Amino acid sequence: MVPDVEAATPKPGQSYDLPALVDLALQTHPETRQSWAEAKAAAARVDKQRSAWYPMLTALAFGQYFKTSIPIPESALVSHGYGSFAGLELAWTLFDFGRREALVDASLQRLDAAQFALTRKHQQIAYRVATSFFSYQAMLAKVNAAQQTYAAAETNAAAVKAKLQRGFATRPDLLLAIQEQAKANYDLQDARGSVTQIRAELAANIGISPAQTIQMTDLSQVALPDKLAASVENIVDDALAQRPDLMAQLAELRAREAEVKKARAEFWPKLSVKGNVGNQYWGDVHTRPASRQNYAADDLVGSAMLNLEWKLFDGFERSSAVREAEAKQQASQAEVESLRLAIMRDIWQAYADTKTALEKREFALALLRAAEESFAATQESYNHGFSTVIELLSAQKDLARARYTEIDSRAGLLKSAAALVYAAGGRNAGE
Repeated sequence: MVPDVEAATPKPGQSYDLPALVDLALQTHPETRQSWAEAKAAAARVDKQRSAWYPMLTALAFGQYFKTSIPIPESALVSHGYGSFAGLELAWTLFDFGRREALVDASLQRLDAAQFALTRKHQQIAYRVATSFFSYQAMLAKVNAAQQTYAAAETNAAAVKAKLQRGFATRPDLLLAIQEQAKANYDLQDARGSVTQIRAELAANIGISPAQTIQMTDLSQVALPDKLAASVENIVDDALAQRPDLMAQLAELRAREAEVKKARAEFWPKLSVKGNVGNQYWGDVHTRPASRQNYAADDLVGSAMLNLEWKLFDGFERSSAVREAEAKQQASQAEVESLRLAIMRDIWQAYADTKTALEKREFALALLRAAEESFAATQESYNHGFSTVIELLSAQKDLARARYTEIDSRAGLLKSAAALVYAAGGRNAGE
């Protein structure tokens, strides 16, 4: 499927959820088109290498003016005139000890590598969109939490002011409440500014301009994963068997192995057949000493030959080429092993992060419930004169922090779960 940028522009009025945003990004992002073009180039290289199996047919035509001199006793036979030739030439390599097979095999392996790279690029774009989408949704939730905190601070300031008017509070109490209200307003404006920044990052990951308007669904009601579905060992085994970038690296290793075969095949001869057929014309041929007439000829001519080409010595160029190809093969093998280690490390880290995020989520919810109950109780107690303004504002701060902690725990769980899926190469590790 060729990415269609024009058909994939955001539609006004449509609300995009995460799968829709990922689908949009896969159609619009320039990196997708780049990977697609590289895969098409790899496919064209396969056809290019396969063309060596076919004969080469060339049309030839030339014209000339000639003058020749042949020594004869006491003089020279000189002839001059015009000539032309038009015909076809055929060249066909019959046997080359595996050179062509190796080149085709290498190009096929690199085609597989390009296709795997395209798949991994899709996963990479989807992962970037997901993480920035989760960050954006988290910041929207923080704006909402900041608005609630500001409303509570405003209510508390009004309550302190009312008590001050009745003589049950002091002016320092009111100033402290006003200070907390100003702090809550500052946090609200800061959160709103962060929304703009994260939205621009999300737009860049989708592949659209930040100036484009795009509506997104609220993620707050989406169910979160509550446990890990598989052991980390199973996830590692599956990733080592299916991760596209590892499969691409393995394909590149096989391509390097084919290049070693090709370099070794250069030590052997090549057998080919060559021939040509065409019309040859000689006209207005003059000789000196002069003959009684000028000459002209028009004939169908041709030739055929079996050609054996065997390079016996080349200054050790072929030996050096074999060593170079073998070294590249060894380097590619080391890259495969290095990538395997990196995959195992990434999965173990993402698995641990997800497991920790699940536990932190439970504590964050418990903390939020406790903070809400504490603030409600402290506010009621303050209204009845049993708590101080310091206790009220402290409960307000604790509730604000608990709200942010709950939001961060939700976003952290979603991001770590997405990181685990990305590290596993697309396998869903959560339920």
